[in-house]
Amino acid sequence: MDPEVAVDAAAGRMEDRDVQPELHHGAVLGQPERLRLDAASTNLIEVRRRATFSQLLGRFSQFYRIAPASSRGRSPKLRYHHQVLGLILCFYVRSIENSTLCMVFGVPPSTLSRTLRRAEKPLAKSLEDYAPARIAWPSPARQMELARLVEDREPLLKHMFGFIDGKNLRVMQPSRADLQNAMYNRWLHAVFVTWTICFAADGCIIWSKHNCPGSWNDH
Repeated sequence: MDPEVAVDAAAGRMEDRDVQPELHHGAVLGQPERLRLDAASTNLIEVRRRATFSQLLGRFSQFYRIAPASSRGRSPKLRYHHQVLGLILCFYVRSIENSTLCMVFGVPPSTLSRTLRRAEKPLAKSLEDYAPARIAWPSPARQMELARLVEDREPLLKHMFGFIDGKNLRVMQPSRADLQNAMYNRWLHAVFVTWTICFAADGCIIWSKHNCPGSWNDH
C-alpha cells in the first residue's frame, strides 16, 4: 500500500510542531473523521483520503473484534475500529515513537502493545486481495508522470521514476558450502540475506524481492 495513502487515510501525518502534553481522549472518539482534530484545535492529525480509509476500515472491522464495555470493569481505551486501524497504520508507516502514539491515541503503553499485537493478523487479512494494497509495476504513462515529479525536484535527473533500497539481514551460517558462498557478504564479512525494495517517486512500493543471497551486494 502507498505509505501516504495509509497514513493520511488513517491517523497519520504528524505536524512539525510542539505537541500539546495533554491530549483529550475524546478527540479521537466517535466518528472516524474526528481523528483529524485534537482538543487544542491544532489539527495534529489529518485525514485526507477518506475513501481509501473507509474501504480498508470496512474490511478491517470484519476481522478485528472489540469487546463490549463491561458493567463491572472499565470500558476499552480504544472503543472504535477506526482508532485501532489508525493506530497500527501509524505504527507501521510512520516512524513515530511509542510514547507519542500513547499520547495521540490516549492509551497507556500496555494497551498500545496489546492492541498492536492483536491488530496485526486482522490487518494482514484485510489486505489480502485488496487492490490498493497490491504491489504493481507502474504503466508507461504512470512512469512518465513519476519522472516529471523527479525532474521538477532535481532537474538534472531525467527519465527516473523511482529508486531501489534494501536491508541486509544477518542469518546463521549454512552447513552447505555452496549456500555459504552465496550468502557471504565480503564487504561486511558475514552471512546475510538481502531484502530489496523498489520505490516509485511518490513513495509507493512497486517491486520487491526478499531473501536474496548476501553475495549479490558485492556486485
